[in-house]
Amino acid sequence: MANRVLIALIGLVSVGAGGWLGVTWLVAKGQVRWELPSWWPGLGAYDHLLDRAAVDRVRVQDWWSPVVISGLAVGCLLCLCWLFVQGGRRGPAVFSLHRSGARLRRGTLENAIAAETETLPGVAGARARLTMKGGGGRRGGYRQGRFRTRMTVVLEPYAEPGPVLNELVHGPLADAGSSTGLGRPKAAVRMRAASHRSRRVR
Repeated sequence: MANRVLIALIGLVSVGAGGWLGVTWLVAKGQVRWELPSWWPGLGAYDHLLDRAAVDRVRVQDWWSPVVISGLAVGCLLCLCWLFVQGGRRGPAVFSLHRSGARLRRGTLENAIAAETETLPGVAGARARLTMKGGGGRRGGYRQGRFRTRMTVVLEPYAEPGPVLNELVHGPLADAGSSTGLGRPKAAVRMRAASHRSRRVR
């Protein structure tokens, strides 16, 4: 969630800055017949975002080129590290089912666990998120390590969390472990009561 919010904020800032520059440049150059409002933070036809004389004075300094090149290199490396972490954080995208040998996408398995959870007594909705971390041997080409799931379970107003959790552990989670051959996943389960206006969680 935090990654999505960060990406959304960066995207909004980039779109907003690009739109402001584009509109301001078009109006300043007379390319369009629009008139910007008085509060618009615009630029004149011969104005610049940065003082060119000040930039030239900085560029002649000995430290300018090493600092710029180093900064760009560090930024690129950080972006690449973040990209690799995002790609491998949840493990393989496809699981090999131990019982049948079939291959199943992680999202499909997550939906299957959630759907089976929703059939339990007292459950109004459920959502599952699988991850695969850690080392160990391999079976079917996939790492046997820390098989985990994070779940959100919405309970009916009359339901008790204890019995529902017991059914979840010995039902959908046990089935997921036996079908993949990786054992029952370690689970972090968040439960909340359903309100009268709440919808089923998918």
